[in-house]
Amino acid sequence: MSEIDMDWVREQMTLGQVKQSAGTSILRLFEVWNTMNHTEKSAKEAIEVFSKLALGQPIFFEEDDEDGYWMPAQPGAIVVTDKVRVKRDRYTGELGVTHNGRVCKVVGVRYGDIIVKSIDGKNPILDGTHYSPHDLEKFYLNE
Repeated sequence: MSEIDMDWVREQMTLGQVKQSAGTSILRLFEVWNTMNHTEKSAKEAIEVFSKLALGQPIFFEEDDEDGYWMPAQPGAIVVTDKVRVKRDRYTGELGVTHNGRVCKVVGVRYGDIIVKSIDGKNPILDGTHYSPHDLEKFYLNE
């Protein structure tokens, strides 16, 4: 892939009214990007993975399988022992790194909060963590 024209980038950011703080970051990223030799395919993958990781979103995410499927959790439909996971994009930054995509077992439901313990083997272990049901997806077994 050829080097990106920085004049074009600046023009696009001006037309798109990109804020200066974001624009400075973008220009710094392009400084490095233009020194690399990417194919179109590797560039696309790098950008997709980088954007998720930069926002604290996991790139590995437990998906549906032959045993069941994930659906948005509904208030009142979650009970102790249910398997839930935190939505992939629920939090940003450091909170996202800690919480997004985590698979947990429900250990309590109190005053609308879903209280969980992580079962995905990742650190840090979540034990007694409270979530709104709107932050979660529930695993349903195939029947």
